[in-house]
Amino acid sequence: MKLVSVNKLEPGLVVSENIFTLDDRLVLPKGTILDENDIEKIKAHSLYNIFVEDQKKAVPKKVNKPVSGLSYNEKLRNSEEFIKFRQHLEENAEILEENFRLIANNTIPLEVDKLTDPIYHLFVEAGGTAGIFDMLHNLRDSNNTVYMHSINVSLICNTLASWMRLPEDMIQYATAGGLLHDIGKVLLPQELVNKQTALSEYEERVLREHVIRGYDLIKDKDINIHIKNCVLMHHELRDGTGYPLGLKNDQIDPVASIVAIANIYDELTSQKGYRDKICPFTVIEQFENIGLDKYDTNAIMTFLSNIINTFIASRVMLNTGQVGDVIFINPVHLSRPVVKCADQFIDLAVRKEISIVSLV
Repeated sequence: MKLVSVNKLEPGLVVSENIFTLDDRLVLPKGTILDENDIEKIKAHSLYNIFVEDQKKAVPKKVNKPVSGLSYNEKLRNSEEFIKFRQHLEENAEILEENFRLIANNTIPLEVDKLTDPIYHLFVEAGGTAGIFDMLHNLRDSNNTVYMHSINVSLICNTLASWMRLPEDMIQYATAGGLLHDIGKVLLPQELVNKQTALSEYEERVLREHVIRGYDLIKDKDINIHIKNCVLMHHELRDGTGYPLGLKNDQIDPVASIVAIANIYDELTSQKGYRDKICPFTVIEQFENIGLDKYDTNAIMTFLSNIINTFIASRVMLNTGQVGDVIFINPVHLSRPVVKCADQFIDLAVRKEISIVSLV
């Protein structure tokens, strides 16, 4: 292990200790094989030195096969790793649907470890906390089924709980709670669950029954109470405006609070039949505006301060039609970074009339 100046970093060096910002936000985890994008992330945080292993390793294929003129996300979507990840996620979503139906029919027992095992495989396949959002943000162009959504939420819950540095058992409960949170939808009319147009007020009321239906289904199962509470409470909000019980603050299970954030983030940033996906920066801005009123303080602050760093070096389109790269995160206005468009640096925290409308 050796200490290396960030100005001397090069692709192939292996991070030997977790890299954190001065305010204790994770930049890259231990074991990351640095590529050009990782090096840009490190430099963007004004870090001076990091610890790396003595021996270099081969850079992963996805960054070793650049396509001229394409953005990082476009290169990723063309990579073998992404194509395999998407295929495996879709396959696991089909298996999860079948398992939920069999559990609902009492044909098979609810075995948490067996259900969550594929989640951990997907997590490793995506590159852990450093890569999971790269994968998820590039899966947003197709309609997100209930079961793909459940897997996505589980992956996000695992990542958020890890960012919060929770004990291993709590990370496992969050992962399982995220996977099972919508199990009640298997008991609802599937034409309603899969409806591709906006729901009527009556249909919305019926769909909300999935919370109670799901809880009734698993409440007597031999699983941890935190997981059960995730099914019951993942739509509860700390100001009491959630459902089904209108719980407030500490009445809400802390693990369910993690699922609530992961659930709404994945829901809003995914393509729906009746609306386009919402830009992650728009969702982050909504969280900045109302998050402290609606969600657990530690969970939402940890989520925001970490997820925003996953967009450093990402290419974005502005409402002006300009395309540029995110090069700096404004700590006071997380959703309004500095974007470099050609030779122009646009500080969105200052230029309020300009906003990010999509990832490129």
